Amino acid sequence: MEKGERKNVYQVYNKIGDWFAENRYADSVERAYLDAIIEQLPPIASMLDVGCGNGKPILEYFITHNIRAVGIDGSEKMIELARNNFPDTRLMLLDMRQMQLGEKFDVIIAWHSFFHLPAEDQPAMFEVFRDHLKPDGFLLFTSGTERGEAWGMNGGENLFHASLATEEYRLLLESNHFVVLKHQVNDPDCGGANVWMAKYKPQ
Repeated sequence: MEKGERKNVYQVYNKIGDWFAENRYADSVERAYLDAIIEQLPPIASMLDVGCGNGKPILEYFITHNIRAVGIDGSEKMIELARNNFPDTRLMLLDMRQMQLGEKFDVIIAWHSFFHLPAEDQPAMFEVFRDHLKPDGFLLFTSGTERGEAWGMNGGENLFHASLATEEYRLLLESNHFVVLKHQVNDPDCGGANVWMAKYKPQ
């Protein structure tokens, strides 16, 4: 099996964007995690969807709850689809590793996006997440369970995934002043996702 783009996986989504939009499960299996966060947010809240894709279902879910939603994605195709779906929402073509928005949010979500980064690029992202969160802000992301790389076919393209070890993620969260609220391994109700939910608690 031919392996493809490793460093900038978002470029693959330029090729498979339409396929992804058609085949991404429509029901929000992430809803239990999203609801757990939404019920704790202040009356006027904001969220940042890192790797927002076409905006469905996560960005859409926050919009329907009257939360100011902002999305970024490195793929031109996915941002185009998201803008078609949500023309009134602020959406930016941006590599998450280059994120310097100069603002802070109540929630940052990197669902099935962060794990496309090479392992060597992942640790620095926790500083980026931290710098874009308000105190007591929430971080929700998915990862693997052990250090390594994996490839998976999607829409005829081989997609790269990488992970650090679970303990590495814990240490990165702690060193950036996050408190882990939940770590669910292979959630059967969520497509087998490995989910981290944390809260930013600056000292």
